[in-house]
Amino acid sequence: MIERSVCGVVVTFRPKSEDLENFAKLRPQVQGLVVVDNGSPEDTRAMLRTASRACDFTLLENGENLGIATALNIGVKWAESEGYSWVALFDQDSTAPPAFIDTMLRAYDRSLRWDRIGLIVPRYIDSRRGIPISALYAKDGSLQVAMTSGSLMPVSIFSREGWFEDSFFIGGVDYEYCLRLRSIGYSVEECADAVLLHAPAAFTECTVHGTRLFSTSNYSAGRRYYRERNTVWMIKKYWKRYPGFFVGMLSDSVKDGVKILLAETGKLRKLYYMALGVRDGLLGRMGRTVEL
Repeated sequence: MIERSVCGVVVTFRPKSEDLENFAKLRPQVQGLVVVDNGSPEDTRAMLRTASRACDFTLLENGENLGIATALNIGVKWAESEGYSWVALFDQDSTAPPAFIDTMLRAYDRSLRWDRIGLIVPRYIDSRRGIPISALYAKDGSLQVAMTSGSLMPVSIFSREGWFEDSFFIGGVDYEYCLRLRSIGYSVEECADAVLLHAPAAFTECTVHGTRLFSTSNYSAGRRYYRERNTVWMIKKYWKRYPGFFVGMLSDSVKDGVKILLAETGKLRKLYYMALGVRDGLLGRMGRTVEL
């Protein structure tokens, strides 16, 4: 194994040409970079092949959308087979500024819990709106859960504690892994000195007479389905250990339903798919079950 070597892992799905700039910014910071494409059209894959030669990264083409969890696992397994000791996971539209990886590694070294860190993540800034993305903290000051993009993880943790949950397909993959690690004594740490520019859902602001009331994510019906289904799956597995966390998640689901009714298009379809997700989560019907 290459000592202290980091492999960047990026999952793509129909990336835009400007997303390639993120690969170029990340590549000098890591010893290796693998891009796992999840079934993009041929013209997009051709663009990625050209970029892989110009930017010196390995491109793995799935040929179809296998889901975010499976794609991440493919990328991490490739990094493991090549002898890398760390993986840094990214979405295609996340931008890592200079020295991002070095800053994260230094935070790992300085942490009092370094021997029990499952993953370490940066602070996040919404690249569209220029505002911080709020984090969920545990009582000990570590993070309760964190998103995948920007996370730095030792490769060895996967062989010890398992891989990302393939059956989720999309939605909650990061939360499930954080809860799994925390439930067996690992810590999810935040590096306050590292900042990642991240592009979350394109929110719509709901206002009345110029006063902002709330924002809503406009997720598709398919995304709503997987979000609800995977949340129910996690509740069934982890609710005894994290009851307060799941009360918050259920509250968010109810609020999302209200926001859909008030401000989104395709209301009935989205609410119907949310209900289907709850049903399938209760029944344990997992994997790729609806189209996005």
